[in-house]
Amino acid sequence: MEKTLSGIKVLEMTQYYNGPYAGRLLGELGAEVIKVEPPWGDPQRHTPPILGDDSLHFIFYNANKKFITLNLKKEKGREIFLKLVERSDIFIENFTPGTLDKLNIGYEDQKRINPRIIYCSSTAYGEGPYRDYAGFDPAVESFSGLMDTNGFPDMPTRLGTSGLDLVTPVFADLAIVSALRYRDLHGEGQRIDIAMYDVAVLLSQQSMVNYFGGFPVRPGPTSYMISPEYLFKTRDGFVYVIIHTEKGWKEFVRHFGHSELLENEKFSTNASRVKNQGEVIKIVGSWLSDLSSREVVEIVTRVGGVTGEFREVSEQLDDPNTKYRNMYPEFLLSNGQKVRVPGSAFKMSKTPGTITNPGLKIGANNEEIYGAILGIGDSELMDLKEQGII
Repeated sequence: MEKTLSGIKVLEMTQYYNGPYAGRLLGELGAEVIKVEPPWGDPQRHTPPILGDDSLHFIFYNANKKFITLNLKKEKGREIFLKLVERSDIFIENFTPGTLDKLNIGYEDQKRINPRIIYCSSTAYGEGPYRDYAGFDPAVESFSGLMDTNGFPDMPTRLGTSGLDLVTPVFADLAIVSALRYRDLHGEGQRIDIAMYDVAVLLSQQSMVNYFGGFPVRPGPTSYMISPEYLFKTRDGFVYVIIHTEKGWKEFVRHFGHSELLENEKFSTNASRVKNQGEVIKIVGSWLSDLSSREVVEIVTRVGGVTGEFREVSEQLDDPNTKYRNMYPEFLLSNGQKVRVPGSAFKMSKTPGTITNPGLKIGANNEEIYGAILGIGDSELMDLKEQGII
């Protein structure tokens, strides 16, 4: 099946999470993504938990790629790399700004041999005052203020998942696809500077609205837009409840036999309920605590509210919606173990995103890539291996 990015060659030199996921997403859309690792591998390969010989993190974030090894600290390695750049459309890296310039393979070096190259740096802080700081997701969350939006009023916490490592690649790939369009029109590539810090600022904007409006920036399991909105305890679990219309609130209150609240100015409008959020949560919580989660979902749905029954993350796997949308396809690793890998969110009628393979063994495609693209024969490959270049 032809894909939207069929025929596009991506050279990826990334490690850990943010950069690798940008390459994976382009692979889902049909690009040929070639991940360049040093002969000792991406350090993410060794991050627990380990499945077989490789990290499950690595397998998840590096699906849909081809894998080659190359030692860029050696001059011959740099020569081979630039030959690959000459034949590529896109280059992705996520090293601290300036790292690849020191190896003479940065943007200006690549542009000289391939003016059409689209060079994407997806780093922690991008170019600017913090350019020299290394960064992992939680550190950027903390430094950017994003962490101040999460947790309870008296205690911030990091996001429960590496959200910046997943969302930043989407911005990177949107920029890449836009740059491809520009190249189609004008024949030139360009450099893209994407920063996890910038994305963290954008993800903080709802809390910044709270700040400008005089509300707490860290509301916990609620918001300051709608009331009631809260993660309520039920008899057998939790349910997130949002009653977002006045009609729904009236029906909800009447269902529990407390019409008198409708005459109380503290609860008569959404604005007044937001102002008295604590009381609203306490009142509604008392109504729901003896009900089952399923009963709460049915009541809230009936009055026209929005609700979500709390699920544990493991419940995703066998959920009928997850299965219908093929969000955990199963693959067989080279060691015979089975692994379920997160699927593609690109549901498109003609060119859907697909997962074709999990992250493969280090250097799995050396012969294919070096032979087919650069015409390097078996004997020369053996020499390069013995010299520690691949």
